[in-house]
Amino acid sequence: MKQYLANVQGVDGYLIFSMIVFLSFFIGLLFWVFKADKKYIDKMKNIPLN
Repeated sequence: MKQYLANVQGVDGYLIFSMIVFLSFFIGLLFWVFKADKKYIDKMKNIPLN
């Protein structure tokens, strides 16, 4: 697999783009978790028990 990626021109751009998307998603998710309303979290937490 490494040999195939080494022969592709411009593969670096795809790797950088995928890393940026990956990091952006998880940073956004962490931001949402810390800023989410605690009442909403408790409501969603109790849904499976209802």
